[in-house]
Amino acid sequence: MSAIRASSAEWVATYNKNDWTALAELFAPDASMMPPNSPEAVGRDAIAAWEAASEEGFRIALDVQQIDGRGDMAVVRGRSCVFIPKESGGYGVDVGKFLEVRRKQAAGNWLIVSDIFNSDLALGSELQDACPFAELG
Repeated sequence: MSAIRASSAEWVATYNKNDWTALAELFAPDASMMPPNSPEAVGRDAIAAWEAASEEGFRIALDVQQIDGRGDMAVVRGRSCVFIPKESGGYGVDVGKFLEVRRKQAAGNWLIVSDIFNSDLALGSELQDACPFAELG
């Protein structure tokens, strides 16, 4: 499971660079990403395009709470804090959760095949001032 934790850490570092093409490479070629309030994005190109259109300038922190797997498949569940730039400067925080299905590749890396995430905040709520488990780094 340490390889999956390392893969999650790589995903966070890549996301925080806002390198959406590189981020999409951490997904399987035919992966499905199911963002909130948006249609499903299927495939690396669609995932990179959604990220570029929806999350430019954002940062993220993940708290991986559970990894359960057998063979070449694993499910990863945890909490997330998305740091969203404010027009006035600084960031507001959207606290949420995520669930990923990962498949081990022949090279030993774990790519995401399905990813769903959503917010704990009610629609129209104000962003929080801080993340309960991480600082913006």
